[in-house]
Amino acid sequence: MKIKPLSNALGAEVTGIDLRQPQDPDTIKALQSAFVENLVLVVRDQEDLSPEDQMRFCEFFGPLGARARPADDRPEKADAPAEVMFVSNRKEDGRFIGSLPEGEMQFHMDQCYTERPARATCLYGIAIPEKGGDTVFGNLCAAYEALPKDLKAIVDSSRARHVFSYGSTSTDQVDDAGKTTEYVQPMAVLQPETGRPSLYVSRLMTRQITGLEDAAAREVLDLLFDHQERPEFLYTHKWRRGDLVIWDNLCTVHARTDFDPAQDRHLRRFTVAGAPLKAA
Repeated sequence: MKIKPLSNALGAEVTGIDLRQPQDPDTIKALQSAFVENLVLVVRDQEDLSPEDQMRFCEFFGPLGARARPADDRPEKADAPAEVMFVSNRKEDGRFIGSLPEGEMQFHMDQCYTERPARATCLYGIAIPEKGGDTVFGNLCAAYEALPKDLKAIVDSSRARHVFSYGSTSTDQVDDAGKTTEYVQPMAVLQPETGRPSLYVSRLMTRQITGLEDAAAREVLDLLFDHQERPEFLYTHKWRRGDLVIWDNLCTVHARTDFDPAQDRHLRRFTVAGAPLKAA
C-alpha cells in the first residue's frame, strides 16, 4: 500500500490495496493515521466493491452511522442496508432512486443540522459522468488557523444555526423547501483525535449566528464563507469509477460541480457515526 498527498490543502491518495480482502492491523492503523492527517482519503481502483466491503472499510474509522432523513422518506432499495444512501440520478418507475440527483451543490458538512453529525462520510463511485460532478473539499482546520483575529474572536465565542432543507442544493432553495431540520452548533469545533480547531460553518446550511442581529450575522457569515472557500484551502476530486473516498466531516466542507444530467452518476454512501461536537 502507498499513500501520497493529493494537494497542498488536504487529501491523500491510497493505492496498492484491495478492500475486498481483510486488512491486517498495521494497514488499518496506517489508514487511520492518514485520515486524521489528510482529512480526505481517495482509495483508487476498488472495482466491484460490495456494500459489505464498503461498510467494513468504514468501520476502520468508527461504528457505522445511520442515515439522517425525513421519517416518510423510504430507503432507495428494499434489500439495501438501512444505513446506505445513494447519491444518484438513476430512476426506477419514474422516480430517482437516490438523493441529490442533479446539478451543482454548494459547500456544506453532512448532518451538521443534527445533534450528532457524522464523523466521516464515505462515497463509492459506481458510475461517473465523462465531465463534471466533481467533489470539491475544503480544509476547515487550515481555514480556522488563517482567520483574522477579529473574525476568530467571534467564531471562538459563538454558536450558529444550521438548517437542512431536504432536496436543496443552494441557498436560494432553502426557504422554499417544505421539510427542514436544524440544530445549533459551536462555530469552532475540535477534531477528536488531535484537538485541532475547525471553522464549522458552510454556505449552504449555516443560516444564523445566535445572539447577533440578522444583518450583522449575515455580514460575518459571508466573510467566513468567502474565507473558507479560498483556493489555497481546496482540493477538487475528479471521480474515477472504482474510487472510494472517505472524508473527515468535522474538519472539511464539500461541494459538487455541475454535470450533464443525461449522463449516469451513481455513488453509494455510508457514514461513520459521530458524537455531540466539542467547542474549541
